[in-house]
Amino acid sequence: MLKRLLLVGLIALLAMTAVAVVGCDAAEEDIDDVEGAVTRETHPALADVVAGDGLTLTVATDPSYPPFQTMAGGEIVGFDMDLVKAMADYLDAEVEFVSYGWDALLTALSADSNTFDFAASAMTITEERAETILFSNPYFVSVQALSVRADSDITSMDDVGEGFRVAVQRGTTGHIHATDHLEELGVVIMPYDGGTECYLALASDEVDGVIIDIPVALNQAEESDFDFDLRTIPIPDAEPEYFGFSMGMSRTAIADAINEALAAIIENGTYAEIYARWIDADNPPVLP
Repeated sequence: MLKRLLLVGLIALLAMTAVAVVGCDAAEEDIDDVEGAVTRETHPALADVVAGDGLTLTVATDPSYPPFQTMAGGEIVGFDMDLVKAMADYLDAEVEFVSYGWDALLTALSADSNTFDFAASAMTITEERAETILFSNPYFVSVQALSVRADSDITSMDDVGEGFRVAVQRGTTGHIHATDHLEELGVVIMPYDGGTECYLALASDEVDGVIIDIPVALNQAEESDFDFDLRTIPIPDAEPEYFGFSMGMSRTAIADAINEALAAIIENGTYAEIYARWIDADNPPVLP
């Protein structure tokens, strides 16, 4: 119920700048039947993939951020991964996922590395990142939230102050938000390498809370096997954030292919199915 109420609130917050993805009635349309579908033969992007065979898209991710990307049964799975697989089907391509730490991922993208084609890692599009990283069109709208233990005295952001220890994933927009808005209140900002590590720190009492994207906070509250419950607290002054697939600045052909494929899976309802599977089965997704 909490998940439903918070996501409904998020959708209401973003309604003025977002449009609903088409309903599931269109989901029965096969991707291969979409008029003008891109293939290896008709689109130049797939001739330039780093695998060199024109068949395989190599996609990097930091698999520590469920439900967007995580490890399960030795495989990288999640919302982002299912989106990429659907886009690869549209492009008539195979896909291979490779694991990167967040810092290493940002470094490789900024250096325009040829070690992968693009990244799918719940990355917020920011002006600063866009100076060195090429982004696709946005594919997800999010906002930061605070996670605390359910038995904590913290019930709203008004309760957060001097000495409160908050975990953030290093280099993320959650880290930026905490530094910009909480550090001046005397909050101790404690960066960790991944989202999973932030919650392990909370479990071991190293920190008092976690600043993270609200779908991740809700996922942890619902799916984690900690011996305590979690409370998710919305942050009133948090701005909406838009996730994009990211790549080196020279990868414009790949960006074009991704944008076409993303538009196709939104149009035929595949995006809505994946959203219901990983994010929220009760409310429709929104996009910028």
